[in-house]
Amino acid sequence: MSQFNFPRINFHGSVLLDVATANNGRFHPLSVYDQNSALPYFPPRVYLIKDKDIDQIEYVKEHWPQFPVITEGEKFYVEITPISNADIFIDWATHNLGTYDKDVEYLGLYKYAVLASYKITDESPNWIQPGYWNYFGDMSVFTEDVRITGVQLPNGTGVNTWTPGDTNGCPPVLSQMLGTSLSFHTDFFAENPRSSAVFCDVDSEGQTCTQLFYGKAGIYDDSNGQKRTFFNGKPCKSTFNWMTLSKVLNWMDPSLTPISGATYFYSTIDLTNTDEKSQNYIDPELQAIFDRYAGENVTALSMKISVHEVYEVHNPDYTKMPTKGIGNSRTKMPKNPARVAFSGSICPYVAGDMKTNTIARILKNPPEINIPIINTDNKIKVPPVKEGLQFVQNKLKLPDTVQLPPVFLHRDEKNNLISLDMINTIPEYGTDLGNPYPYGGDTSIPPFTKFENYDFGVLSLYFIPDGSTKPTLVGRINHNDDYNYEKFISIGGVFNFYRADIEALEKGSFYLSTPDGKKIVEEDKYLIVSDQQGSYAEQNQSLAEGYMSDGLPKGPVLIRAFKRGIPVKKEDNLQGWVQTINLAEGSVTEATIQIYDGMSFQYAVDKAGCIMYAFAATRSQLVASDLSEFLYFLSNGYFITSRVLEYSTKLQNLLAQPTIAFQDIYENVLVNYHTVLPIMAVILPFDEKTWSENWVLTRMCQMIDEKSWGGPMYMPVTRELSTQQRQLLQKWAKQIQSS
Repeated sequence: MSQFNFPRINFHGSVLLDVATANNGRFHPLSVYDQNSALPYFPPRVYLIKDKDIDQIEYVKEHWPQFPVITEGEKFYVEITPISNADIFIDWATHNLGTYDKDVEYLGLYKYAVLASYKITDESPNWIQPGYWNYFGDMSVFTEDVRITGVQLPNGTGVNTWTPGDTNGCPPVLSQMLGTSLSFHTDFFAENPRSSAVFCDVDSEGQTCTQLFYGKAGIYDDSNGQKRTFFNGKPCKSTFNWMTLSKVLNWMDPSLTPISGATYFYSTIDLTNTDEKSQNYIDPELQAIFDRYAGENVTALSMKISVHEVYEVHNPDYTKMPTKGIGNSRTKMPKNPARVAFSGSICPYVAGDMKTNTIARILKNPPEINIPIINTDNKIKVPPVKEGLQFVQNKLKLPDTVQLPPVFLHRDEKNNLISLDMINTIPEYGTDLGNPYPYGGDTSIPPFTKFENYDFGVLSLYFIPDGSTKPTLVGRINHNDDYNYEKFISIGGVFNFYRADIEALEKGSFYLSTPDGKKIVEEDKYLIVSDQQGSYAEQNQSLAEGYMSDGLPKGPVLIRAFKRGIPVKKEDNLQGWVQTINLAEGSVTEATIQIYDGMSFQYAVDKAGCIMYAFAATRSQLVASDLSEFLYFLSNGYFITSRVLEYSTKLQNLLAQPTIAFQDIYENVLVNYHTVLPIMAVILPFDEKTWSENWVLTRMCQMIDEKSWGGPMYMPVTRELSTQQRQLLQKWAKQIQSS
C-alpha cells in the first residue's frame, strides 16, 4: 500500500550494478561453485546427463578416456583437473572455454557437454567464460544519475502531477525537489563519492531472490553551487519481487535473457533520530508536508524501485575492458558493470504498511492468454549482434506475444481514488542505438540510448460487482496522454482514477482490457507476500533461534495474506498449500496448510542449500510439479527463498584444536572470496602475512560480526558465512592477536 500514499516523489535514471558474476551458474553443466558449502570447486566440473532420454556417460568414456567420469550419488561429472588452485582459476575464468593454455585439451568435451545444453553443436564455445561478464565486480550499486521526475498530491477530484519546468501551484519544497538527485552514496557531495549499496543473491545458482542492502538513501541538490539535503536515512534490505522477462521487447530474444526483464524492490527508509549531523535527516518543510498528507508523524519513507533496461556487455575481452573511473571502482582491475534504469516512487510510510512489499489488490495476466505484439510499422527494431569483427543484422527476433507481469490496484477511500501501479507491466522498447562497447565479444549488442513504451491503444479498467455480469467502467488510459515514456516515468508508473462512488467499487473484481475488449489482466482474489522473502538459517539449528533476514534480531518468517486487499483472518479458515521447490534437484512437493495474515512459517534446516517455498490459496496459484511455466510463476507466484548454511564436521574438528594454521582459514573460508570476489585480493592479498596484521584482523572481526549483517559492509557481501566459518576466522584472529 505504501507506494500509493501521498506525497509521491517519482524518480528515474541510470545506475551501475557492479555485480561479481563467477558464481551465477550461467553455463550449466559447467559448474565452478558449490553453493551448499559456499566454496569453489577445485577442480571445476562438467556434469553429464544420464536419464531415460540420453546417456552421456558412455559417450564420454569412449571419446575422452583420459578424463575419468566421477560418480557422486546420482550425479556424474568430469573434472577440469588443470584448474587446481585459485590463481589458475582466476586466470582461466576470464578466457573463453578451451582457449586457455591449461584447458585446450578439454575443448571437445566442452563442445559436447556444455554446448549441447544450449542445443549448439557446430561451433566452438567462443562466447562462454567461466567468470561470465563482470568477474571483478565488487557488488556495488552506484546511482550514476537518478533524478526526481515528478511530484504528486491529491486535489479533491484527482491527482496533481508537477514536473521540472511545470510547477505552477506546487508546494515550494516539492517543486524545489524536481530535477534533484536520488542517491545511495555515503557522501553525495564528495568529489569522488562511494556507494553505500550492494547487491547479492540468496540463491546465486537459481537466482530466485536477489537482495539489495543499503547504508544510506537520500535526495540532494547540488545545482547552482548549493549543497542541499532534502532527506537521508537508512533503508532496510530489499528483495526482488514480481520478476518479468517481457519488459524490453527488443531484448526478448532467448539468447539475450535475462536483460529483457524487470523487477520490483521495495524498501523502507528509517528517518528516526533525525538531525543534520546524524545518519538520518529530513528538511522540516518536507517533514511538515509528509505529516499533513499522511495524517500522522512520518518517521519512515517507502521506496519502490523498478529495475529495468538492464544492459550487459556479454562475452567481454577482459584485456580491453576499462580499468578505472567507473562507479565505485578504486582499482585498476577490468570493470564491466551492468547499466540499468531505476524508476519508482518515494512516499510516506504509515502505520500498517509492509516494509519490503505491497498491500494491494493484484491483477494478473492469465497464463493461457498471450498478449500480441504488433510491429507492422517496424517501430520496434532489434539490435545487431557481434560475430567476429562485424555486427550482423536480423540475428535476433522480436516476440509475437508476451505474458505481462501483475498490476497492483489500491482503493483510496480518503481521496476517492482507484490507483493502478503498472510500472513493470507495460513493455517498452529501445528506439535509438548507441555505439557498441569496444571490448564486447561475440553475442554482444550495442546499447539503446532512448526508450518508448509500447502502445496497446486505449486500456480500460472495469469493475464487476459480485453476483453481476455487467461491468462498470472505472477509467481509461491512452498512450499519447497517459503512458508514453516521458509521462510514465513522471508519474512513477501509477495511474489514478477519481471515483465519487468508490464505496461501490469494493465487493467485486477488476480487470483491464484492450480496445477490442480482450482482458489482459484480471484480479486474483488472494495475495500472499512476506517481509522475510529472503532468509538464512544454520543447518541443524534450533527452530526457536529464528531466521536472519534483515540483520539482528533474528526472528520468524511471517506470511501476509490478503483477500482483495483485506487481511485474511485465522478464523476465516482458508485452506491452501505450501510447496517445497528444490531447483538443484528439480523437485516439487506440496502439503496442505491453513493460510492467514500474520502466520509464522517454519522451514526445515536439516539440509544445507537453497529452497523456495511457494504458497497458494487456490490451485491456479500453484507451480507445476514438473516446473513447466516456471518463469510465469516467478512473475506471478507467491513464494519465499531460504538458504541453510552448511554444518561441517571438518570445521567442528578444526575448532576443537588448540591452534589452527592459516591454510585452515584459507581453504575453508577465504578461498571463496578469492575466487568468487577476486577484486578483494587486489586490496587484501590472500596470504598469511596480510591476514596476520592486527588492523586487518580487527577490521575483519567487526565486518563478520552478526551485528553488521544488515549493512552493506558485512563480510562477505554474499552473506554466505556460516557460524562455524565465522568462529574459525575469530579463532584465527584471537590466536594471532594474543601472540
